[in-house]
Amino acid sequence: MNILKNYKFSFILIFAMILGAVIGVVFGEKAAILQPIADVFLNLLYCCVVPMIFVSLVYSISNMENTNKLGKVLSVMIIIFILAEIIASIYMLVITIIFNPAEGSNIVMNETISNIKSNSNILAMFTVSDFNLLWSRQNLMALIVFAMFVGIATVKSGEAGKQAIKLFGSLTAIISKVVSYVMYLAPIGLGAFFAVLVGQNGAALSGPLSRALIIYFVAAIVFYFLSNTIFAYLGAGIKGVKLFWKYIIPPSLVSLGTCSSAATIPTNLIAGRNIGIPDDINDLTIPMGCNLHKSGAALITVLKITFMCSMFNVNILEPQNIITAILVSVLAASVMGAIPAGGYVGEIFIISAFHFPQEAIPIMVLIGTITDAPATTINATNDVGIGMLMARIFKGKNWLKQN
Repeated sequence: MNILKNYKFSFILIFAMILGAVIGVVFGEKAAILQPIADVFLNLLYCCVVPMIFVSLVYSISNMENTNKLGKVLSVMIIIFILAEIIASIYMLVITIIFNPAEGSNIVMNETISNIKSNSNILAMFTVSDFNLLWSRQNLMALIVFAMFVGIATVKSGEAGKQAIKLFGSLTAIISKVVSYVMYLAPIGLGAFFAVLVGQNGAALSGPLSRALIIYFVAAIVFYFLSNTIFAYLGAGIKGVKLFWKYIIPPSLVSLGTCSSAATIPTNLIAGRNIGIPDDINDLTIPMGCNLHKSGAALITVLKITFMCSMFNVNILEPQNIITAILVSVLAASVMGAIPAGGYVGEIFIISAFHFPQEAIPIMVLIGTITDAPATTINATNDVGIGMLMARIFKGKNWLKQN
């Protein structure tokens, strides 16, 4: 009975998504008629993302015991992000070397994508040219930087900033309540999303890419459970593992259904608070992780590289190619995805590093599209696990008892 009580909403979400998948299988591309319903739910979540990040981050930073430790927290966080992506890349590299994802594939690459445009200015993700541009989910990294400045300025203002701190605390509670209301629509919205996703991509699952996709899905499921359990255990032991899996299911399903790390931020922040992650860690790690940490994307990048290496008879086992694959995966996952207008940058980066022909881009885009859902789930849920590890590092091994 306790399991049913604790996971009632999760079971409802799972049932809705399974029902949506069945509708997608039965109706195929006609399931796209449900897209407007899915968009309503996603749009409501997106409307919560920007204000929630801003008010919660300002409030958390302004409540820091010592704002001078912010730089140390950020440095350790980024190091953990990069190490997590390196481990994910090595893991997927081993899997794809053992199980060749392109074995049996007979793909004629006679298509190409022209006029590919991207913004390679990495620094552009930290700033925007006008104040109103901050309030867009397309510029979350710039919003985070601005929120940090506001938080530091608020606490440094002394008495003048105390009322503002109370205001941001109240706004944080209010926007969290708004998110809880939006989540009442999650079963309908996620069911519709899955119906459209399966309806549009179902054919590819049984085509020449089927082996590569099956390898990825199995590897991703194993990595999802293994990596999150390890992060939670390192953060707070067995108790931390139990708390993590108690509260992470709704964010997992939201990320799986929407294929959006940004849309998962509100539910991730709530999950982190329910677990007991201190606000100054939780409210910084989740938004930053959304932009700079993508272990799931690293898995996809390695899959693309090894698939194309097999297609074009490139020996991935050469030490130089292995190192290049890991570097490209980490850079594409942690940096390129956060660049404004950075579409196709990952594919271009792969082609540039391994000298594949441009005709390989459509296949890599298709692989990325179909594998995006589980990758997003890994990206998003790992951020909560890393938040628990960060709490252990900066609050001590008994941090969970203190909350």
